[in-house]
Amino acid sequence: MKRRTLLLSSAAAVAAPSIVRAQAFPANPVRLIHGYDAGSNPDTIARHLSQSLTEIMGVQIVIEPKPGAAERLAATQVAKMKPDGNVLYLMTGGQAVVSATDKTLSYDLLRDFDFIAIVTRFPFVFTVAPDSRFKTVEAYIEEAKREPGKLTYGTSGIGSTLHMAMELLLSKTGARITHVPYKGGIGAPYNDLVGGRLDMQVITFSNAQPLLKTSKLRALAVTSKERHPGFPDIPTVAERLLPDYDVVSWLGFTAPAGLPPAVRDRWHDAFRQAMARPAVKDKLEELGNDTRVSTPAEFRSRVESDLARWRPLAHVVNQS
Repeated sequence: MKRRTLLLSSAAAVAAPSIVRAQAFPANPVRLIHGYDAGSNPDTIARHLSQSLTEIMGVQIVIEPKPGAAERLAATQVAKMKPDGNVLYLMTGGQAVVSATDKTLSYDLLRDFDFIAIVTRFPFVFTVAPDSRFKTVEAYIEEAKREPGKLTYGTSGIGSTLHMAMELLLSKTGARITHVPYKGGIGAPYNDLVGGRLDMQVITFSNAQPLLKTSKLRALAVTSKERHPGFPDIPTVAERLLPDYDVVSWLGFTAPAGLPPAVRDRWHDAFRQAMARPAVKDKLEELGNDTRVSTPAEFRSRVESDLARWRPLAHVVNQS
C-alpha cells in the first residue's frame, strides 16, 4: 500500500510541471510586440487581428509598440524572452533586410525565433508624378543608363525594403540612380515628386492606392511577379525588364525560439481562423494585402530565401 502511494505521488510530481505549463498558456494578457510606431501599417494590422484573436483564444491581446532602430529593439527584447506562447513578435520583411546587412546584431532570426504564420504579403509600386516624362519603367532605367547618377528615386529610408527592392533592380540592370532617403511618412517625398525635385518614388501599395485612385500619382510598375488584382492595368517589373524579378514584403507572427509544437500549432490555427473572418480579411485586402496564411515551415523558408537575397546587397546599406 505504501509502495503504491509512493508511486502515485511520484507520478503526480512528474506530471505537475506539465500541468503547470499547460495552465500557463495562454496567460491573460498575451503580449504582442512589434517594432513600429502606433498607427503604422504593422500596428494597424495587429490591431485588426487582436480582437479576433482575443475571441478565439479567450485571452486579451495587449499590443506593445517598441519602435526604434528598424525593428532591432523589439527583436532584441523578444529573442531573450521565455518561449511559453504568451509573447508574440510581429515580424516584417524589413527584419530580414536588417539581419542580412547588419553583422552586429545580438540575435539571429533562424536561431532565436520560432515562426508561426505569415498573414499578409504586399508588393511595392514604382511611382512618378502624373505629368512625369517617364511613361514606363524601362524608359526610366534606359535614361539612367545613359546618364548614370543623374536621376533620383525616393524611399522611406536607407536599408528599408523599399530601398532594397530598387537596389536589387539596379544591380540586375546595371543602372545607377541616386537614392534620396526620407523620414516621416510619404508626405515629403510626394511633395518633392510632384514638385519636380524627385524623379521616382518607391512606395507600398497601401500608401499608393488612394493616390493612384485619385490620379495624384502614376504607377510605372509593381514589384510582384503578378499584377495586383486591385490595379490590373499596372505592369510588373518582370513583364517590362527582368523576368525573374519578384519583390513582395510580408508581415508574420513569431515567438521566442523553443516554443512547444502544440503551442505553436494552436497559435497558427488561431491566426488561420482570424484571417478567415470577413471583418479581418476584407479590411486587410482593401489595404492591398494578399491574406493567404502560410504554414510555419513556409514562413521559415521565406525568411531563409530573403536572407540569401539581401546579403549580397549589404554593401549598399553599409556604405550609405
